[in-house]
Amino acid sequence: MKKSFYFVCYFGCTLLSCGLTLILFSGKLFAGANTEFTPVDQWYEVFLGNKKVGYVHDQMQQDGELIKSRNNFVMQVKRAGQTIEITAEQKVLEKISGELLEFSTEMKMAGIPMVKKGRVEGEELVVFEKQFITGKETRYSFDPEGMMTWGLRKKVIKNGFRESGKAYEMKVYSPDIGMKAPVNANIFCFGKKLIHIGEEKRKAYEVDMELKSPFGSLNTKFWFDEDCVALRTQMNVGGINISMVQVPKKNAKKMEEDAHEFLLSSVVPLNAAVPERNKNVFTMETIKGKWSGKLFEGTGQRIEKIDHKSVRVIVDQSLKNAKVDGEIDFKPFLSANVYLDTDDLLIQKLAEKGKGNARSSKEIANKLTEFVHRYVSAKSYGVAFATASEVARTKEEDCTEHSILLTALGRALGIPSRVVTGLVFAGQFEGKKNVLVYHMWTQFYIDNHWKNYDSALGYINCTSDRIAFTVSSMEGDDSIESMLPVMELIDNVRVTIQSPK
Repeated sequence: MKKSFYFVCYFGCTLLSCGLTLILFSGKLFAGANTEFTPVDQWYEVFLGNKKVGYVHDQMQQDGELIKSRNNFVMQVKRAGQTIEITAEQKVLEKISGELLEFSTEMKMAGIPMVKKGRVEGEELVVFEKQFITGKETRYSFDPEGMMTWGLRKKVIKNGFRESGKAYEMKVYSPDIGMKAPVNANIFCFGKKLIHIGEEKRKAYEVDMELKSPFGSLNTKFWFDEDCVALRTQMNVGGINISMVQVPKKNAKKMEEDAHEFLLSSVVPLNAAVPERNKNVFTMETIKGKWSGKLFEGTGQRIEKIDHKSVRVIVDQSLKNAKVDGEIDFKPFLSANVYLDTDDLLIQKLAEKGKGNARSSKEIANKLTEFVHRYVSAKSYGVAFATASEVARTKEEDCTEHSILLTALGRALGIPSRVVTGLVFAGQFEGKKNVLVYHMWTQFYIDNHWKNYDSALGYINCTSDRIAFTVSSMEGDDSIESMLPVMELIDNVRVTIQSPK
């Protein structure tokens, strides 16, 4: 079986989320009893490592008693030689007091739009999400302590950022991480430093911000000038350095001739081939820093801590250890959502066609896996993360879309289903032997246990050749938060497999 279409497209979206997080503070404020607002119009170059991949334009203006913020983000990367452009525009409307009123973000990956809008209505935050033609509105309880661009900047200047050793907490609403609740942000100040901005040396104030969520943390380092304007920002996601540097507009918009080939370089080498058996034991160790990754633990996979840098992952696909204890809320795994739009007529038609004459859930799952493997005929890295209905119409996607379509077809026929992100073994991949590659597949709940199905590779009976990082219903913020463990480990993990006894 040729393994040439792996889990790569999700990271474009994830890196974009990092980029938008980095520009939260790029505005101008003055300290004092009354915070004075000054309009903002700044440009930044975006780098992955030492390679420029895009730019950001950050604006903030006052309109009477309102503050209007606007951020435009452009990034270009390669996936298997194909250039993908990712763009985003984020707008935020707040009161001069810092209170959030509404926001909107529109992101495009390979031209496909993903829209998220929100507005505060009394004690609720109403969020509307739309992917391609599918949209859904969700209402959350609004936390008035949660802030976005202007409110966040205003509180930072009030609490202070120049004094070394100063630390405090805030609550941050971030559309790129999720809006069902604000995430906690820890601020740490390190005082004045001397940094390089191009060939120029500048005095700046170093500040760290840690955004914490149930799935992990995002850490960003800022260097501000005297007026709290971000001169430089930096984030390390696993072994990947993401940074932004303030530059003139003409420098920011000048792109590299050759886009950065990033995603396919992130395969993880193994010490040996993975045996085709029901149980395998892997050791995972961070290359830099302490182990902070949160891997999935449940049906078919168990995690044991070894030390501060490593864990043991026991993958056991034998049915005797797969039964789920306790009750499960199946609603999230049966419902339609923005990505799994099972109410689409074509999805329902394909589900019936793929099912054929199968009757039992197991037979249906097998038939659907084989059907999707054949149906998505154009394997491509050049497509964005798509909805099930888009995949059904274009038939041109990679492993993420295979998983999305298979999951949706299962739900359309009443089988609880979810998507899994993680690593899968490849004996040969892009000229490399015995590696683990980032991947996405599907799990169906059949005979009281969750079972792996891989329509991208055409696998009905998956052995213990894979490590699950997260499982997701793809419902709202769950689809975004589930990627944080992957972000923390990409390019920062060493994996070995225990020799068969």
